[in-house]
Order: sequence, then structure tokens, then C-alpha cells
Amino acid sequence: MWILIGVLALIGAVQVYVRFAPTQADRWVIAPNEKTVGDYRYDNGFMAVRDVDGSRDSVLKLFDQEMLKVPRTRRIATISGQNIYESRSKLWGFPDYTTVSVAPLPGMEQSRAVIFSRLRFGKSDMGVNRKRMNHILRRLGLEL
Repeated sequence: MWILIGVLALIGAVQVYVRFAPTQADRWVIAPNEKTVGDYRYDNGFMAVRDVDGSRDSVLKLFDQEMLKVPRTRRIATISGQNIYESRSKLWGFPDYTTVSVAPLPGMEQSRAVIFSRLRFGKSDMGVNRKRMNHILRRLGLEL
């Protein structure tokens, strides 16, 4: 009986920690990268790189509007021109973090958008971030 109570208490403690652990937004800033346009899968998340029409600010605004339509998602910061979002799972409230970085392409009227969505806890997101980002990209007409 005491073992069961201990296990339940441990599960409850983990759930409380996952839901209320503070995060530092600057931890989720992404460095500039040289990846080409495409989709990149990782065990802990998903990255999409797209060339899009428009200025950095207009592209960030479009992504912001779509990201904020995702249930249980909020923008937690804008740092160095990157918008950082937190999305939580419905049952446990596990946080995933998405960074949208946009840089102008030299000599063009386009920008390169890098969208990196990944988990905070654990080792595998089981495709959740890829599914969420594909939904956003589809809504913006940017699915490959």
C-alpha cells in the first residue's frame, strides 16, 4: 500500500514540476544556420526552413497570427527578432517550444524563415512537433 502511495506521489510531483517549472526564453533562441529549404526531423523536434515573400516583420506577424491560434499556445518572448512560443499538451501540460526566426535574403524581396519546434522534457516527441508545424505551414501555404 505504501509503495502505491509513493508511486502516485512521485507521479504527481513530476506532473506538478512539468506544469510549473519556469523557463528562460533565451534558452530557445536559435543561432543562424545555413540549412537549405526543407524539413528536418530530430528525435526531440522538427525544423522547417522556407523562403517566403515579404519582409522579416510581415513574415513574423503571419507566423504569430497562426501560432496563437494553436490551442494552449502563447508567445513567451521576442528576442533578437525571433518569436518564441510555448505549446502545452492537453493532458499533462508538457511544454514544447517553437522558435520562429526570419532573416531577409540579400538582394531579394524574400526572407528565409526557420521554424524550430522541440520538446523540453524527454528524448522523443513522437512526431507531435512535426504535426503541429505542418499544420501551421499548410495554413500559410508553405508546406513542401
